[in-house]
Amino acid sequence: MLASVVIACYKHEAYIEECLETIYRQTFPDVELIIVDDHSPDRSFEIAQKIIRQRSFAKRFASCSLLRNPLNLGAPCTWNRALSLAKGEMIFFLNSDDKFSKDRIRIFANQYEREKLFFGFSAVEPIDESGKAVTTHQFPTRLRYAIDRSRITGSPLSWIFLDSQVAASSGNFVLSRDLLRKIGWLSDLKYCHDWEFALRAVTVVEPKYVESDRYMYRLHSTNSFRSLSNVAERETKSCMSSYCVNAIAQRPINRVCLSPINFGDAFYSLIKLHPNFCYWVKQLYAPYHPDHRTVDWNEWTMPLRWRCIRNPAGPTWL
Repeated sequence: MLASVVIACYKHEAYIEECLETIYRQTFPDVELIIVDDHSPDRSFEIAQKIIRQRSFAKRFASCSLLRNPLNLGAPCTWNRALSLAKGEMIFFLNSDDKFSKDRIRIFANQYEREKLFFGFSAVEPIDESGKAVTTHQFPTRLRYAIDRSRITGSPLSWIFLDSQVAASSGNFVLSRDLLRKIGWLSDLKYCHDWEFALRAVTVVEPKYVESDRYMYRLHSTNSFRSLSNVAERETKSCMSSYCVNAIAQRPINRVCLSPINFGDAFYSLIKLHPNFCYWVKQLYAPYHPDHRTVDWNEWTMPLRWRCIRNPAGPTWL
């Protein structure tokens, strides 16, 4: 099996060498490496070019490509350009300031290489600018809580992605090439492109969580989430709206992801409680649910999937 590692690089001259070194040292042999630099204003591209030449990357990898965008296009376009070149059956994302454990590709490949449709992620280990573990950050705790809650309640793992992008970063995504063909490219969102991509993925296939591996997520003063936080609320609303509209429009391929057809009551409860959905609920659910009804319901306005049984105490929803 060929594994593709795609790296979106931007302004990470201090970290790109360490990032590439973790791919060079992978214990899995058949790896294709694709690096796309988003017209970095620093020396990120030149450093990557030098490392590839000095370390003879062409001999280590099945193929090695380093490209540079003619101008700064943004993260989604850079990821999509790298993905369009990937030929491997399994695709690993990696941010140019982060790191892989040396066994990451082998761990995922050994467990899931035979799955045609696959979307996975691992535990997260935050590291600082020098590469040392940061034990006080919220990412591991938040992810651990989400995983434990899913196991305790027996709810599908795909449901936890509706709260937030629990994988912490697009660099923690692993997916099959067949899944990429089904869900398409990353959307043109500055802040939430990775989350929106994950939400589309989980409507097709139930995600897999690998506890035995760690994605090393670097925290530093120039992390993109710090500079783009001002657009977070708008894009979060866009992601949630898109997910819900798609979930209502047709039954998801993943039969256990949260949708009105799969889990009507749970889907409605989530929408009713989530503050970002308030504007959406009143528009789409109003004619169909007694708590938000603004018009009289009847047999013609009621969708078949939200049928009710009339009784003296009021409608019983199926």
